Amino acid sequence: MDNFHIHPEVQELFDELVSLRRQIHMNPELLYDLPITSKLVSDYLTSLGIEVHTQVGISGVVGVINNANGPCILLRADMDCLPIDEANNIPYKSKITGKMHACGHDSHTAMLMVAAKVISRHRNQLKGSVKFFFQPAEEGGHGAREMINDANYPVLDIEPKVDQVYAIHVENFSKLGDYILADKYMSCNSDALDIKITGKGGHMSAETNSPVNIGANLILQLQTILSRNVSNKNRAVVSITSFNAGSSVNTIPNLCQIKGTIRTFDSEIQELVHGRIRKICEGVEIMNQCDIKVNIDKRYQPTENNEKCNEIALKILEKICPEGVRDINSPMIGEDFFYLTKRCPGCYFLLSSGLENSIHSPNFDIDERVMLLGSSFFVDLIFNLLS
Repeated sequence: MDNFHIHPEVQELFDELVSLRRQIHMNPELLYDLPITSKLVSDYLTSLGIEVHTQVGISGVVGVINNANGPCILLRADMDCLPIDEANNIPYKSKITGKMHACGHDSHTAMLMVAAKVISRHRNQLKGSVKFFFQPAEEGGHGAREMINDANYPVLDIEPKVDQVYAIHVENFSKLGDYILADKYMSCNSDALDIKITGKGGHMSAETNSPVNIGANLILQLQTILSRNVSNKNRAVVSITSFNAGSSVNTIPNLCQIKGTIRTFDSEIQELVHGRIRKICEGVEIMNQCDIKVNIDKRYQPTENNEKCNEIALKILEKICPEGVRDINSPMIGEDFFYLTKRCPGCYFLLSSGLENSIHSPNFDIDERVMLLGSSFFVDLIFNLLS
């Protein structure tokens, strides 16, 4: 790590960083069901003498260093895993079939835990407050929303009230220490598409109205939406990710279900794409004399970085990763950190670990040295803002 400027106290805790991350990795938990991870985090923060609030937004944990004189900075880590079978052959492989930390949340949690340890050692020198925000259910469960709306502990509004919010997401997109920090949007509108086609099934040699054929034709038509309706300057994606129909080799099923995702940055383009999907489905329904039900769930809005917070983050990243390459292109990811940046100025960025497989892959893993960079960022950020 000669080419990086790691905070010395974080460097000393590298073995602890790795140990924490691997404990979490081996015991992955979905959405809000986080008894092991939440307890690990709350016990750790308590051992540091930090004020701890548990069961925030069902299973979130918030640690607080409260110094009245000065701003309050919130640092966020997500704790939940994905419903994926891990394919890695590693000593710390997931112990739970069908559950895996394939999105790096194990490393996010470990990075913030160790950062909390270093920051807590200097709490008496801080001119302001810190909230360590460990959230459940980032993967489709709106955990950030549940935490900030918690009636017993509304994280942003209860004293000390939060002034700025920051978060890091580990990824593999280039060499270790490169980062994606866009000027404005760091995530996009993320909508879930669910289409159900009901036809007339029966024996494959009999007269039927096959929802399989209808569904296959519909998918091809959906792929024309962007090329015919959206200009190149307006980035958008319509991806079909699931097609389910029948299970027998000699039977035409009654039902076909198609699922996918829609990604856009502009709300007008979002509504245009939604409208075209519905119109195409209506036309296919009439033409094939079938029944088509369309459901579009608007899950996430774009995460918008604040210009001042971006400048602060960039200065620290350039110090820690002097050879890191900055990518300013907005990634087309879904992220519920937008619930925080809609309420407070903030910054969210992606930090590359440098390995091959990307997030949501059963082979995803990280170069654990990236956690030194992430923890150092949080520590340097707080000392920069609150010293």
